[in-house]
Amino acid sequence: MLGLSSALLASLVGGCDEGGPAQPEHTPVPAAPPGPAVGPAPLRRMTGTEYLYALHDLFPTFDLVLPELPADIPVNGFDNAASSQEPSDVLIARYETIANLYAQAATADRLRTQAVVGCTDWSTPDKATACATGMLQKMGARIFRRPMTPAESARYLSSFLGWQTRTDFFGAVDLTLSALLQSPQFIYRVEPLPADAIPGSIILVDPYAMATRLSFFLWESVPDDALLEAAGANQLATEDQLRAQATRMLGDERAKRVFWDFHRQWLYLDRILLPEGLTRTIEVDPGWTAATQVSAEQETELFVQNTLAGGGTFHDLLLSPGAWVDGEMARVYGLPAPEDPTAFAPATLPGSQRAGVLTRVAFLAGYSHSGATSPPVRGNGIQLRLLCELPVSPPPGVNLSQPTAAPDAGPETNRELFEQRTAPAMCQGCHAALNGIGFGFENYNAAGAYQTTDDGLPVDASGNLLGTDVDGPFVGALQLSKVLSTSQAVHSCAVQSWVRFALGRAPVGAENAGVTALATSFLQSGGDVRALMLDIVTSPTFRLRVVEDD
Repeated sequence: MLGLSSALLASLVGGCDEGGPAQPEHTPVPAAPPGPAVGPAPLRRMTGTEYLYALHDLFPTFDLVLPELPADIPVNGFDNAASSQEPSDVLIARYETIANLYAQAATADRLRTQAVVGCTDWSTPDKATACATGMLQKMGARIFRRPMTPAESARYLSSFLGWQTRTDFFGAVDLTLSALLQSPQFIYRVEPLPADAIPGSIILVDPYAMATRLSFFLWESVPDDALLEAAGANQLATEDQLRAQATRMLGDERAKRVFWDFHRQWLYLDRILLPEGLTRTIEVDPGWTAATQVSAEQETELFVQNTLAGGGTFHDLLLSPGAWVDGEMARVYGLPAPEDPTAFAPATLPGSQRAGVLTRVAFLAGYSHSGATSPPVRGNGIQLRLLCELPVSPPPGVNLSQPTAAPDAGPETNRELFEQRTAPAMCQGCHAALNGIGFGFENYNAAGAYQTTDDGLPVDASGNLLGTDVDGPFVGALQLSKVLSTSQAVHSCAVQSWVRFALGRAPVGAENAGVTALATSFLQSGGDVRALMLDIVTSPTFRLRVVEDD
């Protein structure tokens, strides 16, 4: 096996009831000052998801079994927050292992090597040097997401020639590619500043850094050749130029990644994919299997991706009965199984039972206990994720266990048990709103299956929204979803979350006016998610950056 340690490569190339999931940080912010209003541009590292997508897009013909990367630490649900991207010894070691695996695959046969180096004849020293130079110009630019500087090219070429002397041409390609893939210029998203930049001034983002901002926001991966060419021609500077490139990119299959990954993280839709023993088992949730757990996540992913890629809106995400089901999800949703039960096929959910993402198994089971629903947990999921509201912690000493009926009490619904538990005045300050939302989901058990009775009694799914801009009574999750789809607060929360996802940080006070304008446009557009993404790309907070002091 050819490979060097990261250190050696660097020396050679230089280079009351529980509230639910974790809460975001929201603090009062001052009004934005006059003029362009932009926040900081922190150094960002690729997330594990972005890293794997980048490798796939750089080497689309490679199909490798890779070691698992350490999980990224989410902030406000998102794993691309710059503030939590400190490297670890394990992560660095995995980067080295994976870089070596790709480098070895690139030299496994002559055709792959030719594709990586961009030449077919390295039979003489001069030809080998020319091949190495071309490799650094082409593949190096794809990996660094910009042309290599003369000093970088000279350093890597010198290392290549030295490795070739000690091994052979293939060994030098192996070691050079491994070094490139371990370079900070690949792992991190460096945004250079002009030498004469004045601290405190606001400037356009560097063209190649802008290409990287676009590609990681819209594709979660590296720029393609067209985007790098646009950066090289300084055609990513104006709003029109950015809108044209972003429109092209949103029409690409790679955009489906972001449609899913954003909503997966924002709404915590993969919560059920924790190890099954930590969520639910068939013993406490009859009808639930390991297949249910996997299929439920895949079904929601296909729903989100196909709805948005097909021109759907945020309203459609909340209200559409469209679905893609395999045999397992057809069973859960009470639909006929597709012709091939192992594959997903388009379907329509029962209109009186389900519509939109909030009535999918992924959401319902994710915001439940194993074997029992918790209206406060589901209510908190709506407050936190869709309304950006922080719950208040329960008073010390409050019983947080799942309420159960007394042995001689007779039949009691889950709702009745929670109403009794949270009846004290000290609880109602929070639970009036939490339960008011959560009770609307009582037609769905802990595993997300639809039910009309609970403990032999009719289910009461009436609820009441309190403290929102759409307050009032409703009956059932379908009506709740419809009401939420009209809420300015929900649209504003979605925009704040999209901006956070795009920037890798929370919006700062200076950006509030811009975020408000984006939210207004988003609501007026009928929740056009693609239009929102284009508006973010062309906004000052995405196009510009502050020159910060060293």
